[in-house]
Parts: sequence; structure tokens; C-alpha cells
Amino acid sequence: MFRRIFLSVVFILAAGFTAGLSEARADVLTTNNVQITWKVVNRFRFFSDEALFNAQEQAWRQYGQHVNNRASTTEDNVMFYYNSSVLGVEHVLNDRRIPFTNLLRTKFDWQGWAAQASEATCYDRKKRSHSACGGLDAYINPAGHEIEIGLKALNGGKLVSEYTCHWHVGNNPDQPAPCDETIRATIPYPDGATISVNVDGERPISIEAHVKDLMIVGLGDSFASGEGNPDTPVTLDPIHRNQNLYPTRKRTDAGGSAQWLDQICHRSLYSYQMRAALQIGIENQHAAVTYLGYSCSGAAVDKGILGPQTYVEVINRDGQSRSQPNSGSKRDAQMARFLNEMCKVEPQMENGLWVCPGQQFKRTVDYVFVSIGGNDIGFANLVSWATLRSGPLTKLAGWLGATVSPDQFAANMTSLLPTAYQHLARQLEKSMPLANDALAYDASRVILTAYPDILVDEKGQTCKGLSEDGQNEDQFAANQSLDRFSNWLVVRQDKLDAAHAELDVLHRRMGELAEANGWTYAGRAYADRPFRGHGFCAQRLDRLDDPAESLIVPCWGKASRPTQTCQSGILAQGTGWRPFDPSKQNYPYALRQRWVRTINDAYVIINQKVVNRFGEVDEATSQQNFSETVGAMHPTAEGHASMADAMLIDLRKDLAKVLEGN
Repeated sequence: MFRRIFLSVVFILAAGFTAGLSEARADVLTTNNVQITWKVVNRFRFFSDEALFNAQEQAWRQYGQHVNNRASTTEDNVMFYYNSSVLGVEHVLNDRRIPFTNLLRTKFDWQGWAAQASEATCYDRKKRSHSACGGLDAYINPAGHEIEIGLKALNGGKLVSEYTCHWHVGNNPDQPAPCDETIRATIPYPDGATISVNVDGERPISIEAHVKDLMIVGLGDSFASGEGNPDTPVTLDPIHRNQNLYPTRKRTDAGGSAQWLDQICHRSLYSYQMRAALQIGIENQHAAVTYLGYSCSGAAVDKGILGPQTYVEVINRDGQSRSQPNSGSKRDAQMARFLNEMCKVEPQMENGLWVCPGQQFKRTVDYVFVSIGGNDIGFANLVSWATLRSGPLTKLAGWLGATVSPDQFAANMTSLLPTAYQHLARQLEKSMPLANDALAYDASRVILTAYPDILVDEKGQTCKGLSEDGQNEDQFAANQSLDRFSNWLVVRQDKLDAAHAELDVLHRRMGELAEANGWTYAGRAYADRPFRGHGFCAQRLDRLDDPAESLIVPCWGKASRPTQTCQSGILAQGTGWRPFDPSKQNYPYALRQRWVRTINDAYVIINQKVVNRFGEVDEATSQQNFSETVGAMHPTAEGHASMADAMLIDLRKDLAKVLEGN
């Protein structure tokens, strides 16, 4: 008995000693106590400066912290977060108030975040090419991606800073660093690399790292380009006035207009296509996005994507009061520009379609974002029909094809839109390398986006307008929003109702035609009604003193009513600006109720002018051609962010499959 007890004690003591010895010799790094983590540093390669990407990612995380504070379930908060991510980022970056409060910032950049970013992209604005980051081929086919690597403690443990970790990334030299710090290295693309780490005297732990580089191409019209949202808005003069009533540009020469990433196409960093591609990079740490954008304001299928178009910028060539839009050559077609950059040899025309001879593409494309069709069937002309005053001007505009009635618009949806989409489908199948493992061409990777409902007020109802003679026009918000040109324009209820009804028909028609061509229809921008309460006549009624909520254009003088623009004559003998000082309180990208640019917004944000053949501003022709209203009836930056969110809801499921297949 004693012998058994003695042996048991010896065994326990021995076991304890062995355990203590084992603990003393335990490895510092094992797969049970740490995990190697890594992420691509700049996951949106269109930005040449990683600081721009970091600012966007940080804003997204800040928005996430706000969402976590909502009084809702975790599941609901996660869903809300991902369904409103881009809009949340926009609010963090461009809100004039401290985000999610009513406190005004002491430091606020009235120009918006893109003004500091447009010079730090891979797009060469002079060459109109994606070649500003070491050349076109280096951008399209990256040799590698810089990644950040670190360790994550598991099971509630902590990383020990007193140990030095030795990192080995592919064929790169050993990188020693404290174990609680991160390192950076470049891994080759597409091969990837093995990442291993150890402390002195221990075996390394390792993982395989591969970056999935997604190529996304943006094609389309003004709703895709970001029209209405220049990277750098116009600066208004604090002293001089137009017609002694309205603000003028600080610079009166041709260079005084708003500035764009692509000037002639009015393409900007606020484009929903660009914002959606950027958000994909933000959300996926092991991926990178290579973005090629070609969308152009004024584009249609045949005149814009497949062939040359006339641009929204107008030029006076004869010195008289006549002007004409700038026109591009056949190689200004969006598909031609795409193939010039993506084809290894000279692109050619074949049976009316652009082709890359021998399918000699530099790489495959993962997704094509498309917004097109509105100009093919006369959407802008429908808006003109709904707002032009009745009389000789309306008849003349109709004869010149500047207006389209709802009946004609509906007829165009039936007769013109199917043909236009068929042409586009043939062109994409012929010359867009949308391949996957199973298909040589996957049409479902073409993402056609719906047009949002822009004709509603803050209650989600059709904007109100004149319904009978004798009413004061400016009592209606819709008419306040275009008062700078009220001599020609007015909103009447019957016309706006008729135009508004066609938007639902257009949405259904686009969905049917997308399905017929095998495309994915991202219809939530209309179907989910994200613009409900945010149309061109919407206001926050509790903030009517906020310059961003003002619908009337700033003017110098007096008027009979607060909602009326200043009047010439005796009533104009005022001594100040109303309702706000345009040189100090013009906030193009501050948050507001309306997500649609009004005609007044276009005047104080873009202020496009007609230029003569000598490069000088032609004021008379500018006013006669309504050139100062370019950008009206297009989404604001918030509207574009909402459109990006709507598209991503439909895209994320397929995107997950693409990334998992890496």
C-alpha cells in the first residue's frame, strides 16, 4: 500500500516537472495561438496615392461605428451597414456637420473630398488615358501588389512585443520586426507568394497569399459619368454680378468653369460606377480593383459607346450668336477607347463593330458597369417638354427635336430601345473579354443600372407645379429650383405628372431587355425607391435657413416674396445677397434633402460657358443656349453614392463567388 502511494506521488511530481519543462519550452508562435493576417495596401488601384484609399476606408469604418450604435439587432445593423456603405462614406467625408450630429464643423472644405484627389489618380487628363501610374500596361497588368502583414493573437491571447519575428515573403529578404508590429512586402501577381514567420530557434508557420485583381470597366451616359458633380466646383465672385442680380464666376475666362477628371465627358470621381468599384476594394482585403472608366455625358449606344458623339460642351465657331456642340472622331467612341487600352494590337472596325484582331487582349474583364438608354429615347427631351413654357418657344423646340412628349417617349421605348440594346449586346460579345471558367463570354457580368426616380419631393410624391392660371409660380418648390431661367421654364402639374408616369414604364422595359440580352439588371436604384423623398424639389423643411437646402438661386436685391428670385427695377435696389452669399456659403457637396441637381444648382456649381474659337467665353451665346444649366436633373454626390449602394446589393452575391474562385 505504501509502495503504491509513493509511486503515485513520484508520478505526479514527475508529471508536474515535465509539464513545467514543456511550458518553458513552448513555442512562441504556433497555429494554435496566432494567425497570420494580410491585406492589400491600396485596394483601388485607380488611386495613385494610397492616402486617398485610406481616407475612404477609414470613413467606411467610422460609419460602421455609427451604425453599431443603432438600437437594432446585430443582424439588422450589419444588413443596414452594407446596404448603405457608400452613402455612409459620402456622409462622413462631405457632411458640413460633424457626421451624424447637428454640430457644424469648424473646418470644412466646401469643394468636397474629390477636389484634393483628382490629381492623384492613374488617369492622365491630358492624354485621356489610364497611363499616369507608370504607363498603361503597368496599370492594366500589375506585376505585384503591396500588402501589409501582421499577426493576430487567438483565444484571447496577446502578442509579445519583446520577441523579434522573422518574416519571409516569397523570395524577398528576411524582414525582422517586433512581433506586435506589421510589415509590408510586395507579392507577385498573379502567382502570389508564401508568407512565413518565426522567432529565433523555432520552426516557421506559413500561409499562401494570392491577390484577386478585379478588372471593372465603366461605360455609359451622364448618369454614369457623374454629371452634375465636378471634381472641383466653380468658384463664385464676391463682388461682380451678372445682370446686376446673379453671381458670376470668379474667373471669367474659359478656365473658370468647374474642373473634371475628364473635362469633355464631364466624368468625375463622384460617378456611381467609380464609387461602387472603390467600395468593392474597401470591403475585400485580399482583392484589388483595376478600374477603367469611359462613361461620358451625352452618350447613347450608337452615338457614344459604339460610335462618336456630340459632347455637352458647346463652342461658338463663327463669332455670331450661334454655337454647336463639340463633336468627337470615331475613335472617341467608348469602345474604341477601351480597345485602344486593352488590345495588344491596333483595334479595327468590322461590320460596324469595334474588334480586337485575334482576340489579343491584355487580360480578361470581370465586370462591365453600364448606364445607357436615356439619351437613345430622349429622357432629357422629355424633361424639356415638361418644363418649357407653352408658346412659340415650345413649338420651335419640338420642331428642332429638343422636346419629346410622353407619348413619343413611350413609343421610343418600344421602337428604339430594343435595337439600341441589341447593338450594344453584339458589340460587347464581340469585343469585351468577359470570360470565366465555364464561358468564353459571360453576359451576366454586364451590369445594367436603372435610372432613379428624380421627380419627387421630400414626401416621395410627384413634385408640385402650377395647376391653374393665376397662381404664384414660386409657391411651388419645383419652380423655385429653376427660377434663374424662369423666363423660359415653368413646372406645370399636368405635364410633370405625365412625364413622371413614364419612369415606371422605363424601369420595367429596361429590366425586360436586360434579361433578353443575358445581362444583370441592377434595378434597385429605381425599384427600391432610394430617391423617395430626395427628388429635385425636395427640401428639409426644418432647415430652410441652411444654404444647402435653398432652392432659389442667390441674387442681389429684393423681391415681393421670400421664395421669389430678385427682380430688376426698383425692387432690385437691395444692399446684399439673398438667401445666402454665393462666394462664402456655396456648399455643392454638403448634405441636403435633394439628391438631384436643380437648374439653379448647375448655375452655382458648374456654370458651364460657351467658348469661341479663340478660347474666350461668349456670355451672350452661353445664356441663349442654356449652357449654364448643364448638369441639371442629375444625381448629386449623395445620389450617386445611393446608386452605387443599390447596385452592390445585387452584385455582392456573385462577387463572393468570383473571389472564392481565386
